[in-house]
Amino acid sequence: MPAKNERTKVDIKESSTLELRSFSITLTAPVGDFQLTDLLRQRGVITGLDVELKRAVKLATESYLKSAETLVSSLAPGSPATRKSRSNGNESDSESVTSKKF
Repeated sequence: MPAKNERTKVDIKESSTLELRSFSITLTAPVGDFQLTDLLRQRGVITGLDVELKRAVKLATESYLKSAETLVSSLAPGSPATRKSRSNGNESDSESVTSKKF
């Protein structure tokens, strides 16, 4: 019998308009996998999975967008990474770039 992780499937469909990008996320798993969590949620011991899923998707999206911003900003003229790569190999130039602490 496959582990519970292996029986869980996630499908993502993406669509865009001029102003919005939408992602439809479908999570499927056997009902039996949720028996214990359903009982705990009904008794108020844990929150519903939807709360956890919303939080996880939001954090993943923020991290994804931030990583893109970080990459783009590191490519901007005058950024520490750009200055280091443009160094002519002179040790004093590379030392001045790498010794700066932000």
